[in-house]
Amino acid sequence: MELDYRIRQVLEHAVGPTGSVILHILIIYALMRLLIFTTAEKAPEVEVVVMEPEAVELEEFEQELEQIEELPELPEEMPTTEAVVPEETLDVEEAIAPMEEVTDFAALDIRSEVQSPLIIKGLFAGRSKSGRAAMLGKYAGRWGKYTERAVIKALEWLKKHQNADGSWGPPNKTAMTGLALLTFLAHGETTASERYGETVEKAIKYLVARQDAEGRFCKTANQSGPYAHAIATYAISEAYGLTRIPALKAVMERAIQVILDGQQDGGGWNYKYDRGPRRDTSVAGWQVQALKAAYLAGADNPGIKKAMEKSVADLKSVFNPETGRFGYTDKGSGTDGVCAIGILCLQFLGHGKDPEVRAAIQALKGAKCDWKDPGSWAVYGWYYISQANFHYGGSTWNAWNTRIARTLTRSQNPDGSWTAPGEAAGVKHGKETYLGKVYSTTLAALTLQVYYRFLPTYQPIAVQPEDETDTDDIEVEVI
Repeated sequence: MELDYRIRQVLEHAVGPTGSVILHILIIYALMRLLIFTTAEKAPEVEVVVMEPEAVELEEFEQELEQIEELPELPEEMPTTEAVVPEETLDVEEAIAPMEEVTDFAALDIRSEVQSPLIIKGLFAGRSKSGRAAMLGKYAGRWGKYTERAVIKALEWLKKHQNADGSWGPPNKTAMTGLALLTFLAHGETTASERYGETVEKAIKYLVARQDAEGRFCKTANQSGPYAHAIATYAISEAYGLTRIPALKAVMERAIQVILDGQQDGGGWNYKYDRGPRRDTSVAGWQVQALKAAYLAGADNPGIKKAMEKSVADLKSVFNPETGRFGYTDKGSGTDGVCAIGILCLQFLGHGKDPEVRAAIQALKGAKCDWKDPGSWAVYGWYYISQANFHYGGSTWNAWNTRIARTLTRSQNPDGSWTAPGEAAGVKHGKETYLGKVYSTTLAALTLQVYYRFLPTYQPIAVQPEDETDTDDIEVEVI
């Protein structure tokens, strides 16, 4: 009986004040659970992520490359292999012995003539170590560390494959040596450079030894003659502009005179420096680059400014307003690369804001940049398209930069060279494939040096008496 009584007391307390408290606690707990559950059910259905342009593409690309935080250190010393070229493989131009040298460069220690480094300002300000870093940061974006690593690898490959006589090639050792020398100079490497000074010196000596008494670097008047001569002239002009080695000035001016004498009345140039009715935009491109480089370096050739202005008229004569493109030999012919030559030349000559240039830039927005399906003369075209877009700037440059930087850095061979994309795609005949690795490597590297090779500004050619040379574009100070 006593047990029954105690049970009844417990039940009465449970439903009394104590039970009421417990009941309220249970109700509050249930409400809290319901609130938490409901909030979780109402989680956002759409997530907005803000990303930098091309971030996804770049992250995908980074997975394909070795991850690096900074550029690799160059090794203390790398083995040098001299390329031995059998005589029978040389082309006709190279088989002809050079005429008596105007300057005895074999007995001249080039580097001894420059007692101190040069401070390069103005157009070439990006070629110093600090200048390169600044320009890469400003114009290359997140691609800079990859493109500069590729350039350094290319310079090492070129150094290793320089011939014993200071040249590169074949084919056409004059042209290949000019392109290689331009590649080193674009990186700010001169005869005074600790790592590449000897390489640059040997290349300069080779080209000077190739020049005849009339100023020609090519000994034969074949189709490639104006190309090789202008490329060599371009390289010597930059070498003089960056080093101020006195002996190079006369070499440069003799070579420039050949280009001036070979210009047609209409302002253009043709194969063999023929002054007939045919004119050629591709040939003109190298002549204009050589003239501009010599002009900046201080060449005293009478008529050099007039020749540059005449070339403007020639290039505009093959601009097609209906297509917005510059033509090859006339208004109805030419590739994207040829169109870019017209743009770059006008930019070099101070006409970068002309309506023809603006229209042609728009026409190039669909230019191909595909290593697996490159089209004809791809590396040659990319060299010009990259420079044209860079100097135009803005979104046009940003879009192209992502495409070309990705394509070239991804396609570089492990040894630092590039093989022509046509050959990599299995196209073994004609076009760029027969020109070899030196050609592809130099043009690819020069393309990736676009960020600092020249500042993206060009001033119109100054109007002044013909016997004066305006060099406001560049200031050279010896310290």
